[in-house]
Amino acid sequence: MLKRLASTGLNLVVLGISVAVFLAAFFMMNVLGAAQRPPTVEILSAARDLDIGEVIAPEDLVVKTVFEDDNATLYIPAEEAGGVAGGIVAQPIFAGQPVFRTAILAPAGEGARLSAVLAEFPGYSLFPLPLDAMNIVAPDLSTFLPGDLIGVTLVIASRPQLYSTPTPQPEIPALPGFGGTPEPQESVVAEALERSFPPLAKDLFPEGLRVMAVQGLPPETTTDEEGGGFSYTTFDQAGVLVLLIPNESREILALALQQGDSLVVSLMARGADEPSTGFTYWDFEDLFKADREKVLGGGR
Repeated sequence: MLKRLASTGLNLVVLGISVAVFLAAFFMMNVLGAAQRPPTVEILSAARDLDIGEVIAPEDLVVKTVFEDDNATLYIPAEEAGGVAGGIVAQPIFAGQPVFRTAILAPAGEGARLSAVLAEFPGYSLFPLPLDAMNIVAPDLSTFLPGDLIGVTLVIASRPQLYSTPTPQPEIPALPGFGGTPEPQESVVAEALERSFPPLAKDLFPEGLRVMAVQGLPPETTTDEEGGGFSYTTFDQAGVLVLLIPNESREILALALQQGDSLVVSLMARGADEPSTGFTYWDFEDLFKADREKVLGGGR
């Protein structure tokens, strides 16, 4: 019995020493790991996806802890949250993404707001496109969100005619030896240019225009006090897309709004680098004939 008790006591002592050694080693490993780990810093990140032109609210920001490295100075520290709220988003920020200093403009002032975005886009303007204009064909206003890319296709049915007295031109006979047969490519280009009169359609901005703000949406739904469900309060505000547009293109779009028979506004996945050739009624006739010949000739 005495031997058994002595053996049990010895085992407990060994177990206690082992536990103490393990805890000491674990503590030392944590100390060494913490010493080798880079310091951390608390920065601001987005609580949701933020689009260009949006005004940042305090609830749009969350605090995230990251390791402090060479890029830490690019982020906005958590203690500067008060200066970020009310600012304008200059670049898209995704949910959970750290907020870069270059992605936020100065807090929006009364009457400035969207115009602050132009600090990041020299050579551009904010152009209001009224979707309630009689000659505009577009999806419902609620379809658009800030950051969307849109295309504008101008349709002209006929060219404006001016009253004028035609001046007769003398006929000059062609002299032998002058002029020559044009190259095939020149003939194709010349024929295409001769057909470039109305009716026609032309994409004015193949590269696309960026929507910075959507104005005129109805207010949020409110609960009917009489228990009748939800109701809307509308003020008949005009639906307007505020577009980021190159300065040299403002006159083009303004004239298209004034003289175009139709302006078709479409959402785009991505823009094109090259301008479009346009499409005329005579191109449509050629397309119709080619398709008809293909279908009718395919059964032979």
